[in-house]
Amino acid sequence: MEYQITLFCATKKYKPVSCIIKRKSEENLADAGVKKALLADGMKKICITRGWTGKDLAAFGYTTGKVRVYDKAKIEAENAARYEKIKEEKYASGEWKRPKKKEEK
Repeated sequence: MEYQITLFCATKKYKPVSCIIKRKSEENLADAGVKKALLADGMKKICITRGWTGKDLAAFGYTTGKVRVYDKAKIEAENAARYEKIKEEKYASGEWKRPKKKEEK
């Protein structure tokens, strides 16, 4: 099971940072202890990949975090559906023009 851990800047000065944590078993995210453990592992991974320390996280204001189950297929399907909706709205408003179909010989 994969989980996405995202850390947010409290002042909104910096963009959120995130990472993917893999676990062999499925965790119950409703349990506060499990969520804290996942957040701690995510913070460690983010610090290692960016060359930061815990003090750097505090200095940049990354004090809040979020954990969610990362299902790549589901996310790609949602993104494709959202893009199709936006595309149809643009075609309907006249902002975009539909591509001309190529004639087959």
